[in-house]
Amino acid sequence: MKISVIIPLFNKENIILKTIDSVLNQDYESFEVIVVDDGSTDSSSSKVLDVKSEKIHLVSKHNGGPASARNYGVNFSTGDWIVFLDADDFLEPYAIRHFAYLIENNPQYSFFCCNHYLYNGEQKFLYSSAYKRGVVHDNFLAWNSKVLMPRAGAAIFRKTLIKKYPFNESLRRYEDAESLFDIMRTTKCYRDPAPVMSYNISTLSASAPCKDISEDFIGHLSIEGKSLMEQYAIYMLYKQGLQLYPNDMKRLYGNGMFNRRKFWGIGMLVRILKAMKWA
Repeated sequence: MKISVIIPLFNKENIILKTIDSVLNQDYESFEVIVVDDGSTDSSSSKVLDVKSEKIHLVSKHNGGPASARNYGVNFSTGDWIVFLDADDFLEPYAIRHFAYLIENNPQYSFFCCNHYLYNGEQKFLYSSAYKRGVVHDNFLAWNSKVLMPRAGAAIFRKTLIKKYPFNESLRRYEDAESLFDIMRTTKCYRDPAPVMSYNISTLSASAPCKDISEDFIGHLSIEGKSLMEQYAIYMLYKQGLQLYPNDMKRLYGNGMFNRRKFWGIGMLVRILKAMKWA
């Protein structure tokens, strides 16, 4: 089984080598690393070129954002399984081996999610102590209950699944949410409590709002035809949007789509089901 690790790269010269080292130091052999330089203007790409490993493949393109870079990397990949890793996050040394173990023992699934650490530059903290091994009953309930977070680096996808739900290249913030929600809506997730990566919270510049809300998934929210749990997940994104883009959010959504009383009731249901450990 070959696993492709795809790393979108834009102006991360100070940290990209540490990220690449975390992948090359895996205790599993059958993998490749595809670094997609998305039009960097610093020395990021030259640092990657200095890495002496046959597993590293650097491809370059004009700047189009992380969604474009991920899709580009998928097209160059030769593995049947895909892990996306941000250029400032790090895999644990056993991560790819553990993904392979889960896949080999549960071949009927196409989507696996593990636990992860939060890393502040000095210490690592476990994201959740409530992760359980096994198939998730309801992906969106688990998401809302914070016992499922398919963060880049903590999830692995069958390549055919990613090809079916490519990233929306018009988005530059929460660019993975649309395709991830499509996957979560249609595909059973197998979850595992092992922490396989560190999410670097000391470099959160990418979470800043875009100048144009049309480049943010928050500017394209819809609850039509969605399950109650997915509606609530979308509502929570809406609440974040109110803080980031107060004027645009009121213009786009008004007071009709996200009735607070309705979503208060769904929130109570989430808390009850979480207490019952249904998630």
